[in-house]
Amino acid sequence: MALLATAVSAIPNVTLNDGVGFPMLSLGTWQYSDSTAEAAVKLALQTGFNHIDTAHNYNNQAGVGKALAQFDRSSYYITTKVMSVNSNAYDGTMKLLEEDLQLLGLDSVDMMLLHSPARTCSAIQEQWRAMEDFQAAGKAKSIGVSNYCQSSFECLSKTMKVTPALNQIELHVGMGTDPKGLVSYASAMGVHSQAYSPLGDGSSELITGDLVTSIGKAHSMSGAQVSMRWLIENNIPLTTKTSKQSHMQEDLDIFGFSLEDAEGVTLNKATSPSGNPSWACSSFETVV
Repeated sequence: MALLATAVSAIPNVTLNDGVGFPMLSLGTWQYSDSTAEAAVKLALQTGFNHIDTAHNYNNQAGVGKALAQFDRSSYYITTKVMSVNSNAYDGTMKLLEEDLQLLGLDSVDMMLLHSPARTCSAIQEQWRAMEDFQAAGKAKSIGVSNYCQSSFECLSKTMKVTPALNQIELHVGMGTDPKGLVSYASAMGVHSQAYSPLGDGSSELITGDLVTSIGKAHSMSGAQVSMRWLIENNIPLTTKTSKQSHMQEDLDIFGFSLEDAEGVTLNKATSPSGNPSWACSSFETVV
């Protein structure tokens, strides 16, 4: 089968603590069926995206894998995740990690994340041990976490041999640049933060709201582009979701303009819409 051509990508990287470059923008696939995910991933890679984000419990990795198989492996970066495992955590996590590879049809991934912290400290530690062994076997270039907060990291730091490269959290205009001190806490450990829900959780405020649209007018950009650009200028990679090529192109265009200093300060100070960087930590039990 002939491989499809990819568009030339202008997406910059951040360098993670393991020395690997991580693209600042990715196409997310949450809530997509296999067929929708396949079509969206194929279109995104042809349009100029070079980073795809999926997960075990999105139940669409087979579709993502079908799309990826049509492109040269060196042309894209793939992030996937495994869910928390609270019993027999090491073996259960290893099983999910291998299933990810099988579903994607790949020998290895670029970034593997734990989707959320397990309920106990001992399970968190065992899941991370599995991740370290998975990386050591050459099956993931980088390993990280998602929805981890300070208590999760405190538990992890007691036994980890490898520091997570990434923490994927909810982060958007309205939450400030360091919600609950989590971004700075992770950064002090050497963990880079990545944003999901960059346009809020179902809020139109970051798409058509007065603040972002008024700033966008000055740059001939949309409110959504301003909201995403704010993250980029705070050195926060983001994952966004669309199946429309016109929206994909708009997402890529966020690298073609810069906010004025005063605009950035105003966005930094915005207090709406609110959000929680980690939905999972409220259920975390400090049990060793």
